[in-house]
Amino acid sequence: MKTGFRAPLLLLAVLAMAFAALLAGPVGAQTPTTAPQPIATIDAARAELDQIEATLKRDGLSDQELSALRNRIEPLSVGVGEAVEQLGPQLSAADARLAQIGPKPADGQPAESAEVAKERDAQTAARQKVDEQIKRGRLLQVEASQVGDQITQRRRELLAQRLFERSRSLLDPTLWIETVSTMPREARSVQLLLSDWGAVIGRNLSPASILAALASILVALILLLPGRRWLADLGQRLVVEQMPKTRLRRSSTAMLVVIASTLAPALAMLSIYWGLRIAGWLPERVAPLAVATVWAAGFLGLTHGLMRAFLTPGRPSWRLIELSENAIAEIKNQPMWCALVFVVGRLFDRFNDLIVASLSASIVVSGVFAVANAGTFALALRRVRAAERIEDAEAAAQGQSADRFGGPFALLLRLLAWVAVATVLLAAATGYIAFAQFLANQVIWIAVVLSLLFLLLVFVDDLLSTGLSADTPLGKAVSGATGVRPESLEQIGVVLSGVARVALIGVAAIILLAPWGLESTDVFSWLRLTVSGVRVGDINISIAGVLGAVLLVVLGFALTKIVQRWLDRDLLPKTRMDTGLKASINTGVGYIGGITVIVIAVSYLGFSLDRLAIVAGALSVGIGFGLQAVISNFVSGVILLAERPIKAGDWIVIGSDQGNVRRISVRSTEIELFDRSTLIVPNSDFITKSVKNVTHGNPVGRVQIELTIAADVDPAEVKKLLLATAKAHSSVLAFPEPQVFFNSLGKADNTFALFASVASPRQAASVKSDLNFALVKAFKTAGVAIGGAAAPSLPEAVDRVGEVLARLSRPVPGLEPAAPRHDSSRAPLADEPPAEPQSTKS
Repeated sequence: MKTGFRAPLLLLAVLAMAFAALLAGPVGAQTPTTAPQPIATIDAARAELDQIEATLKRDGLSDQELSALRNRIEPLSVGVGEAVEQLGPQLSAADARLAQIGPKPADGQPAESAEVAKERDAQTAARQKVDEQIKRGRLLQVEASQVGDQITQRRRELLAQRLFERSRSLLDPTLWIETVSTMPREARSVQLLLSDWGAVIGRNLSPASILAALASILVALILLLPGRRWLADLGQRLVVEQMPKTRLRRSSTAMLVVIASTLAPALAMLSIYWGLRIAGWLPERVAPLAVATVWAAGFLGLTHGLMRAFLTPGRPSWRLIELSENAIAEIKNQPMWCALVFVVGRLFDRFNDLIVASLSASIVVSGVFAVANAGTFALALRRVRAAERIEDAEAAAQGQSADRFGGPFALLLRLLAWVAVATVLLAAATGYIAFAQFLANQVIWIAVVLSLLFLLLVFVDDLLSTGLSADTPLGKAVSGATGVRPESLEQIGVVLSGVARVALIGVAAIILLAPWGLESTDVFSWLRLTVSGVRVGDINISIAGVLGAVLLVVLGFALTKIVQRWLDRDLLPKTRMDTGLKASINTGVGYIGGITVIVIAVSYLGFSLDRLAIVAGALSVGIGFGLQAVISNFVSGVILLAERPIKAGDWIVIGSDQGNVRRISVRSTEIELFDRSTLIVPNSDFITKSVKNVTHGNPVGRVQIELTIAADVDPAEVKKLLLATAKAHSSVLAFPEPQVFFNSLGKADNTFALFASVASPRQAASVKSDLNFALVKAFKTAGVAIGGAAAPSLPEAVDRVGEVLARLSRPVPGLEPAAPRHDSSRAPLADEPPAEPQSTKS
């Protein structure tokens, strides 16, 4: 099989085709005058598809021919899809014209003119023609997809037939005898190749060609020897100087090592290749072998770079996997041995194709290198196991628990690798040489791809997650330039890291599955499907459409927020509106903008308003029962903003709580209580319950003070003092003027009430406190006691208490003082004689 070196080309082709798919629409839209007519495109696609189907009916088609046919399917399908898209507006225009003309009049209605009937017939015929072409195009797309699947199936069958075709076992002695007997023929073929090559060089030998060849060799030597080291040292120095001591520094250094190690030998061999081509010293039949040599050099460099990136002998702190130096010394050379055997085997295959080697020689070369690949890989697995034992021994010596590197996933991969090695040896022994070679090559290739994938995953995670943190210069620069908070920037980095890692895993899966039958055209079809979408009825659903709708929603809400901020900061403060009306306008703009954005986004997805009405009708029952409270609160919020019984800034009392309204949102209203806590009340409570709005309509506040004065004080004097004190306060309004009411008349005291008006209810409490202080001072100055009869002074109070106590201590005539009682249970005092015992009478 010749798939080992095509995987990088496959990756580049997939990315290039995906990029071309994204650009295909805009480019075509920019040049509508040069685009072919849709009907002509459909006709040409029909003819080409018929030709492909006729070719496909032939037997004996090779894999290359089938691949060429498969590559013609995708452009054909794309062109038909564009033609159908161009015909869509024409069909809509024809429907609009027919709707404007209207249907034919029914029986009993006035007849229409002949011109109208003729125009209706013409428009109907035009619409029918466009509709037929659209149906032809869609049918053609379905047929193209079916033909593509048929070609893919035939290629897979051909691959399976070639892989599982039994040839001859490596254990067969006659195979080796035949191979030895054909050695003279192979030697003559090599000699003929070398003579032809020498003849080509001799014909093109000139000073210019010699200079071109020598220059290419000099460039290759510079790239191989000092260039690679210089590039790696430069990148590492830049990383160390510019990046902080984080994981990103280590993974970036590893990536630079891999890039330098891969590019240096590949570019060196490419320089020699182009030098020989420019000099005219490279025959056309040798060119495939030279290209394979370039890819082989790059593959060896990639393997060496991955080995240095992961193991890093002598520099434990830069190592991507935690292994001791002894364990590293055990396995550090094994990857290069595996890669070298793999590369040499691939080059020998190309060389056999070049000299048209005999069948027995090809079987021997393929089988021997398959067994050699399996053997080197098995040796590498054994060395990895030996490194694990070293790690376990060192951990036991340090009193630590053994931590097997890799975990269960690595254990599963190792088990599968051993199964593959055993399968390769068994297949080579039983004569399935093609399958043994294919499986051996895939084992090596999969190991390299998974290693590169692991390195890329680590680098991307460090770059986006660690690199965008608030502690790194990159994160600080991005945060300062965009204004995004560092915490939000870190979250964005984590999300981007996850998306990038999923994309890398998908690309690696495509590369690994390519030799097993997955084609680049299939990948391109999937990518195009994400852009064009899947049609469900009359609605086209695509990832690009969904992403576009999400982008519209984000931009729409951002624009709404900008308009709200402009209203709140610039326009509304310059008006004479009160705070509550300003808040209502701002919130209303937010509602209108949000609803408009959602309607536009849904329409962008292809859902028209009539379809939305149908969906809304179907969901009305569910909304009525499941979302009753949410809808009720939303409607109540709209009513509050429209009628404005309460608004932001109002002082309201609801139940036992009272405070100031801060914000009316979609679902609830926030009330800041007087203790600075926040009360969140559903909007429906303001519609269905009684709510007291103290400041509704900016009413005048009123202060009420009740006093109790002794009855012997002149009421007119009291009224005069109350009115004078109230009018003297600066916050009391002159109109309505303060008033005093004589509430109750008593024997000992009288009750009065003072009423004063202030500009706002919010001033009532402070003004009432000020008036209380002022009234106490005014009545004290006037010698009038507040609270009833005047209280006696302190000496008078003491004399009265003494008289009461003396009166209570006088003896009452006729009453003798009682004899003291003795308690036998109480112990006698020191100056008290003990009590005599009393006789007990029965």
